[in-house]
Amino acid sequence: MKIRIIFIIILIGLSLTINISAEDLIKHNYIEPEGSLTLLPNRAEAKSILNFYKINKPAYAVEMLYEFPMNGTISWEELYFKLRSISKLGGITYFSEHSGEYKKMFPKAFVIKSPSKRTAVSDYTENTVFEDAEIYALLEETVLGSAKYRINYTLYENVLEITLQNITNLRHFIKIVNKDNFYLKFLFFEDNGHLRAYLFGAYTLENEFIINKVLEYPYSTLAKRVYTIFVSLIGNFQGSNLSLDFPEYLRE
Repeated sequence: MKIRIIFIIILIGLSLTINISAEDLIKHNYIEPEGSLTLLPNRAEAKSILNFYKINKPAYAVEMLYEFPMNGTISWEELYFKLRSISKLGGITYFSEHSGEYKKMFPKAFVIKSPSKRTAVSDYTENTVFEDAEIYALLEETVLGSAKYRINYTLYENVLEITLQNITNLRHFIKIVNKDNFYLKFLFFEDNGHLRAYLFGAYTLENEFIINKVLEYPYSTLAKRVYTIFVSLIGNFQGSNLSLDFPEYLRE
């Protein structure tokens, strides 16, 4: 069963709003950079996303809203541990339009014990408790560069939130994104008998006049990272059937 998808991409001068199946084409309209987060759920748990957007005013941002097939009771604990499997990102491959070949999106992806360490530790152990948690990870991204991240897991009643934010600069040979300026939020929530996932990703690029020679499509680059991380971590949760290949409806 395909997931029904509603999403909007907000970026410099562009917004996309659709209600489609995964195979359909999309329509898009241009909007001002200060455009609102149209799909943001009217929930207290979503306030932090709005705060980040208003305070940081990211140059590029994307939001998506997914609705899952319902297969009985939602296993929040199963979802929680899927989202804790950060090292799984190390196996992601994607097709690079720039080089015309498949590459690893994250050549390195692992949990670290603390922000001052680089040694990999297990994603979690058999003693890890299903509860609010803060962990740290090192992610080396093939285009955006390497950085350490703080990842927070927050549980509410019938809601699970994961926040990922870089605590060091993203850089290759030059700085690409300042610390705290790559922001990713997944908000899973039950709403009127449906399980929905709201995704928000944002960044502001540094030295853009240089890195645009490699990063030709900053909009798609961000959307691809948000989508691919989401799909890789959730797998076939609740009967979802999303391909790891970046879909045409998210390209811009």
